[in-house]
Amino acid sequence: MIRYSRLSIAMACAAIVTILWISHESFVQAQPPKSKVKSKPITPAELKKLDSKLEDVQRSFLKDTESIIKGYEEGGQFERAKILLEVLRKLDPKNEQIKKKLEQLDGQILDSSEFDLDLDPGKPWQQVGMVVKDRPLRIEAEGDYKFVASLSVSADGFPSKDPANDMIGSAPLGSVVAIILPPGGAEPTTGGNNNRDQKPNAFHVGAKFEQPTPRDGILLIKVNVPPGSKCTGKLKVKVGGVTRST
Repeated sequence: MIRYSRLSIAMACAAIVTILWISHESFVQAQPPKSKVKSKPITPAELKKLDSKLEDVQRSFLKDTESIIKGYEEGGQFERAKILLEVLRKLDPKNEQIKKKLEQLDGQILDSSEFDLDLDPGKPWQQVGMVVKDRPLRIEAEGDYKFVASLSVSADGFPSKDPANDMIGSAPLGSVVAIILPPGGAEPTTGGNNNRDQKPNAFHVGAKFEQPTPRDGILLIKVNVPPGSKCTGKLKVKVGGVTRST
């Protein structure tokens, strides 16, 4: 069972009360003006009674929240459970149990969406599927292949300016790399003439990559070899956190 501090529960309850108060204020403003009601002092007994009601609300909130999270998990709706937990984490950021539960949910999300594919090292970028920013992404590759290159190379080495056709300069030769293109597939622009040719950055995957997805878009992977290289063999790749391309 996740334990929440009384402060976090009280804050959540306060948020609900605030919403109800705003709704009430909107209703009152729509009504004809009335005489101002004077407040009256509250007795210790009445205050104690109100405090007792607040504690009941706190207990009910905690029970309902845990029940909803459990229901989402049992139904395989891990993303919905994570959203609710993230709200609770904002209310109580130092709660280690919430943090551990979120890490567990990330693992469940990755496991539930995992699929296998064969990566041909001799081919260019291979489309994998759609990814969503900040969601967990896991790519694991295993196996080996033969790589033969008989190419003319200048003193500058292999070209690495164009991620679509060249090597990725930030990743080791022969390693698995990935790139995330915008959902439309076109190269992104950030406005202004100087940035019109800006392209998404490819990143090193290697044998294993597991991090939050940096942006929305289409995930592609390949092996980082010079154009024109001859590669034989295949790598086995497991991918999690991706909506697979059909």
